[in-house]
Amino acid sequence: MAEPDPLRLAWRDLIKQIIREVITHPELEPLPYIQRAAAEGVPEGEKSALQALIVEEHRRLHEGVLARYGLRPSDYAAWEAVHGH
Repeated sequence: MAEPDPLRLAWRDLIKQIIREVITHPELEPLPYIQRAAAEGVPEGEKSALQALIVEEHRRLHEGVLARYGLRPSDYAAWEAVHGH
């Protein structure tokens, strides 16, 4: 069994919140929003790693994991309609 990612564990609530915000507000440009949101209140030494982690989580998002972020398929479909992913 793999060791849990300490960064993911430490910031799991923020990661979920940011992913949820990006998907439920399709008018937002994902990358700039993630960069801004992941910079607020995060220690300087963790910002870039956390931002990269959130971008990766966002990139890997699919209908099978939506519940993890408190999202509905309709939220994701609306986001996809705007962003074409």
